[in-house]
Amino acid sequence: MQLSEKAAYVKGLIDGLELDPTDKQTKVFKLIADLLGDMAQEIKDLEQCYDDVSDQIDGISEDLAGVEDIIYDEYDDDDDYSFGSGDLNDDYSYEATCPTCGNIVYISEDSLNEGGITCPECGETLEFDYSEDELDADVDDTEE
Repeated sequence: MQLSEKAAYVKGLIDGLELDPTDKQTKVFKLIADLLGDMAQEIKDLEQCYDDVSDQIDGISEDLAGVEDIIYDEYDDDDDYSFGSGDLNDDYSYEATCPTCGNIVYISEDSLNEGGITCPECGETLEFDYSEDELDADVDDTEE
């Protein structure tokens, strides 16, 4: 039996007692029966709202699962890409373009200090010449 049915049954019992309508106790019993009916209706309304919200949450959850599948599948398919500083070997801090073949060459700090490297693509010797005076002049120009 539902709450609303129980409240209606209690109200029917009170009405069936044929109590004196002017008696204070009769008025209290009728008010309690009406209160029970109102509470049963409010609970029924709240249950309906709960069911509606639950259905909406389930729908949102399904939509989110679809979006997650799309997003994570894109990253899973791209196994060559990794996040963070490990994209290039951490030993290679610089890059240069070979003037002969246009190949991009990655250069370590040690190779830069040695003054040059050989292009692995065309064999051209790439030389790096810088001095402290040139670096200081570049810094002074940017400060002005």
